Amino acid sequence: MAGPVDKTTKEVSDLTMESEGTMSKNARKKELKNMQKEEERRRKEEEKGKQAAATASSQVKKNVANEDEEMDPTQYFENRLKHLATQKADNKNPYPHKFFVSMTLLEYVEKYDGLSNGEHQEEISVSLAGRIMSKRSSGSKLFFYDLHGGGEKVQVMADLSKSELDESEFSKFHSSVKRGDIVGVTGFPGKTKRGELSIFPRSFIVLSHCLHMMPRHKAGPASDNANAKKTDGWVPGSPRNPETYILKDQETRYRQRYLDLMLNTEVRQIFKTRSKIIQYVRRFLDKRDFVEVETP
Repeated sequence: MAGPVDKTTKEVSDLTMESEGTMSKNARKKELKNMQKEEERRRKEEEKGKQAAATASSQVKKNVANEDEEMDPTQYFENRLKHLATQKADNKNPYPHKFFVSMTLLEYVEKYDGLSNGEHQEEISVSLAGRIMSKRSSGSKLFFYDLHGGGEKVQVMADLSKSELDESEFSKFHSSVKRGDIVGVTGFPGKTKRGELSIFPRSFIVLSHCLHMMPRHKAGPASDNANAKKTDGWVPGSPRNPETYILKDQETRYRQRYLDLMLNTEVRQIFKTRSKIIQYVRRFLDKRDFVEVETP
């Protein structure tokens, strides 16, 4: 028969065991919370590290692109020659013999300009060729080019996911493509979500390298940009807008007329109009038995 003392001792013992159990449970909860906090802190540090690495990588690519534009023209020319020498050393022909073009840029615009925004016709294969006048990039997996030819422009949207090259080859190749290069593109037609008519290349080849640095168009105020767009549709009788020209130096334009015609759309349209007038006058006089002679 248990006495009062034994009963009290048992109650104290039970209370002590209960307290130890409660403290052990609290300690486990506290330890679990500390582990969760440590894991969260480590995860945040990893994310910060990845973001810093990505920022540094994009900054390096941006700096490389800026170096091309800010480089001395002589150094730029030497770098391009080194690139060609490297290609020859790797048994690659920097000037391919032939590229089949399925249609001109004008025909491409007329045929596919009616596509709706975001529409792609991946079952169709088209081959275009022209000169790269503008280059932009969004990381190492997406490059945008403005392809010019015959007075028309088509955007080239080079996406790694649609290319025949792997990631390293894709990035290396497109980093070597410069403004002024004449290229051949084979891909499918489509429009971007913003409605820009584009060609999405599966294969991309440089047909002729531009060895010299081309003048770059500098974006001005909105009013200047509006005037620049108007010059794209210049017609006889319209005023000239030399302030919108990419190549502005008059002596350079006269001495290097090929560069003037290449860069300034309005000048090219004026010369085309002049040529048509001369052809018409010549045909008019030929039909009336006039003889064209050149006198001293």
